[in-house]
Amino acid sequence: MMTSPVEQHNPVFIIQTLGKFDILKDGSSLVSSSAGSKKIWELYKFMLTHRDRVFTPESLMDQLWVSESYSDPRSTLRRQMHRLRQSLLEENEKDNAKTLLFTNGYYKWNDQLNIDIDIENFEQLIKEGDAKKNSTPQFALNDYLEALSLYDGDYLPDCIDQHWVFSIRNHYRRLYLKTVVSATELLKIERRYDDIITLCQKAINIDIYEEAFHLNLMEALMHKNQQKQALEHYEYITGFYYHEMGLKPSVEMRTLYKRLLQTNEPIQSQDSLVEALEHDLIIENAFYCEPDTFKSIYELERRRSQRSGNTFSVGVINATPIRGYSQSQEDLRISHLKQHLMEKLRKGDTFSQWNESQFMVLLPGVDSVLMKRVLTRILDTFPKNEAIVIHQIKELHSDALKAF
Repeated sequence: MMTSPVEQHNPVFIIQTLGKFDILKDGSSLVSSSAGSKKIWELYKFMLTHRDRVFTPESLMDQLWVSESYSDPRSTLRRQMHRLRQSLLEENEKDNAKTLLFTNGYYKWNDQLNIDIDIENFEQLIKEGDAKKNSTPQFALNDYLEALSLYDGDYLPDCIDQHWVFSIRNHYRRLYLKTVVSATELLKIERRYDDIITLCQKAINIDIYEEAFHLNLMEALMHKNQQKQALEHYEYITGFYYHEMGLKPSVEMRTLYKRLLQTNEPIQSQDSLVEALEHDLIIENAFYCEPDTFKSIYELERRRSQRSGNTFSVGVINATPIRGYSQSQEDLRISHLKQHLMEKLRKGDTFSQWNESQFMVLLPGVDSVLMKRVLTRILDTFPKNEAIVIHQIKELHSDALKAF
């Protein structure tokens, strides 16, 4: 069947805005092939974002380029529009076939264009998934996963200093976060843990601060019998939260951590007992542990001392920040101090980084006098030991045991 000239001259625009910006016109990129300035694409992105509104030349200039002033905004805008149409290859098109129209004194987006835009597809798929979630969850999951595949990053990420994009960008990011959670819930029902891991890893690259992504990732790893990887991720993300925001693990994080510790393989024989206890266990230096584990070791030593009468001591090393040090320099100093303690303490000694600037040390079979002597000798050999002091020492023995 013959097609009319009008139908033949009806280009298809494919517009990508999530993660990067590009326009494909009949399969060819207009952005990469254009020598246009940054301003003409800012103009295009603004009108694309507000394609349901109309603007006078003055209001368009005021909202788009707030910090700049022009003696003749109308002529300035006309020039930018002309350059934009050149980049869009629309110079020879009829007015009603151009992307941006000027009608009755207003600029507006041409809603008759044949366009395929990722954000519209993204929202529509999520809307359809939400509608099917309760009745046909499998079809809802397919919609959610297809929507998430479109989200390669924030909306118009190169518009760093454009105030008008912030609320729109946050809108799509919130939709993405919500949809990851919804998809994960449905994937759990089907026990598709590999897909959950892939989905959460991508989501964490986009937003590392969303705790739900980390919880779901670690839970999926646990179901795949990858406890070691899950525990490594726990250590990584809780350390990241603490150093970046000063946050300790949430109740949900601690609960999952306890579950991870309870997922060991059943003991079937003496060989499996030894293997379970000593697998990946390399003790070359002092034993370093997290504060919760340190408390458990302290309680164990306290009970042992009650029974045997042996003495043990606990001490606190305080590393006050050095004046003039940046946060990264201070973090490196604390890291070096941790490594120094690990190497210089005995194999049977235990220590923990109690908070950002303090270490707790437990020495079995040592009284307070000897402990002070040991810690002083160790700290004297540490470079940059200014502002590092032995803050407290407590000796514990069978007739004087109380909580430290």
